[in-house]
Amino acid sequence: MTITSAEQSQSNESTESTELLIKEAREASRRRRLKVVALSLAFAVIVVLAIAVGSGRTNPKKATTGDLANSSVSPPPTCLRSQIRVAFVGDGAGLGNGASLIRVTNVSGKACSVTGYPTVTGIFASGVQRTFKDTLNGYTGGLGTNPLSTAKLPVVTLRSRHGVASSMVEADENGTGPNPTCPGFTSYVIEFPHVAGATYTFHSRWPDLYCFDREVHPLVPGTTGDAK
Repeated sequence: MTITSAEQSQSNESTESTELLIKEAREASRRRRLKVVALSLAFAVIVVLAIAVGSGRTNPKKATTGDLANSSVSPPPTCLRSQIRVAFVGDGAGLGNGASLIRVTNVSGKACSVTGYPTVTGIFASGVQRTFKDTLNGYTGGLGTNPLSTAKLPVVTLRSRHGVASSMVEADENGTGPNPTCPGFTSYVIEFPHVAGATYTFHSRWPDLYCFDREVHPLVPGTTGDAK
């Protein structure tokens, strides 16, 4: 059988067409594989991001000691007059110094805070009044150790039910010593400037031999009036 030139040409064209189709099919298959890989990678990235975000929300960083030390906690609101009970008691004397204590007790069911210097005024039997001087500290108590210190006054938190702050009231005799002829204060008026309406009057039960150079130290935590 003899193959003509026309038949041979058609055979070549058919072979070329088949090869072209095969090539296009392979190219299409490769593109599909690349598309599948790209979609898989994108899906994997989304899953990883979702896990990371979820982990950040459900597992917050645990606070370390350093974190807690650097965090600032606001004190509770300033005490109301109805929340506190105030006492004024003798605290003895020594080396010519007389001392009394102002004690502030939280009697309410909520925490509150106090700060600063109570204002203390001594009243003589004659009616003459003498307001005591604010000082950071003295021989028997107060805040810090340096009388010229500019230490920041503490804000004292009084926990609910029986939280206590105290302020030392002191007499510094400056070498004069107790004076038996001192007229003595017959009463004391104590005010807390930061507590609305907190004014208290206490009557003296004993002769006050330390009626000179009276000082008031700031409120500090606890019952001793001494934070040194």
